[in-house]
Amino acid sequence: PPRPGRFNGFSYICDCCPKKPKKFETQAELEQHESEKQHKCQYCDNKFKNKNEAERHQNSLHLRKHSWSCAALTSPESAFHPSKTSSADICGYCGQEFPLPANWDARMLHLTSDHKFGECNQAKKFFRADHFRQHLKHSHSGTSGKWTNQLETACMKDE
Repeated sequence: PPRPGRFNGFSYICDCCPKKPKKFETQAELEQHESEKQHKCQYCDNKFKNKNEAERHQNSLHLRKHSWSCAALTSPESAFHPSKTSSADICGYCGQEFPLPANWDARMLHLTSDHKFGECNQAKKFFRADHFRQHLKHSHSGTSGKWTNQLETACMKDE
């Protein structure tokens, strides 16, 4: 059987980590590393330590069943959802409560000044929910909490 990896004259380099191949001093270390990755992608040569990582890779890179995008928010109203008591609406970015009846001037000021609503690249799509959450955090000053679930749902589209 063919030996895993390749030798560049100085070190052994794995073939199972294409984004950032790891280097090893011995063939035995390389073989041990590659033997830990038993779950192969059905579409490319990537290998993973567990089945969940392989499935996540396949779903987000090759199958792309869902995407998340700020462009999917059809209106500023969709950035809010009712509180459990229904006495207020909750901002999907940060969880701040806004009393009813709605003061849309205050809400729009909050969305535009605090969360840069409508300012990001509307063509940008994320094929993993965790990458979309990072976008919300870094581009829109979003904070993770139960309030973000509804925002994620509003921004999700079937591909």
